[in-house]
Amino acid sequence: MTKKLIAGMLASCLIFGSVAVMADDSTAESAESTATGTVELHWEDIEALDAAADQSLISQGEFKNFDEIAVKMWVPNVLQEVELTDEDREQGFIAYYQTADEDAAASVVYADVQGMDLETYKAELEKTEGVEKIEDLVVNGIPCVSYDMPEADTTCISFATEAGYILEFSFKPMSDEGFQSVVAYMGASIQPEETEEAAASEAESVA
Repeated sequence: MTKKLIAGMLASCLIFGSVAVMADDSTAESAESTATGTVELHWEDIEALDAAADQSLISQGEFKNFDEIAVKMWVPNVLQEVELTDEDREQGFIAYYQTADEDAAASVVYADVQGMDLETYKAELEKTEGVEKIEDLVVNGIPCVSYDMPEADTTCISFATEAGYILEFSFKPMSDEGFQSVVAYMGASIQPEETEEAAASEAESVA
């Protein structure tokens, strides 16, 4: 199975919130659909699919940690980190990546939404002009919401935190089919950063 085919199917799952496009059982394992229709993405399944592809996409990038919130995401080498200004940080940005030609970008925002939970944030999105295709997702065990902003050629994945903030990952341009494939990997890679405390707890449970 080619990398392009695998990534294309993953992109469809992530962007359109449906596993109906999955062609066979092996690829379906990468995105499970619950009884409520929520799509679940698992990074370990993506790793298995990538290993079976003609050329690995995962090897062409690395995980980036966001220490502010103990979360990490795989980022392709083609997206280079941009240094944030004080104004960027004041607006909630904790990371920004873009290609050398600035045609594609990914951003990470940690926004104070005054204690909104995910359902409340989703309700606000439904009332927001220019927001479309709001879907429930579970990424590596964490509930989240994805949505599109067609006029900005952008798709977003949003998580609610215990601190009452929204952690939001945005990607553009989604009209680029090649970038859709990359975003599928990036979105499915979002997961908690392994802290020393978590590692110690896991070691104790194994013992």
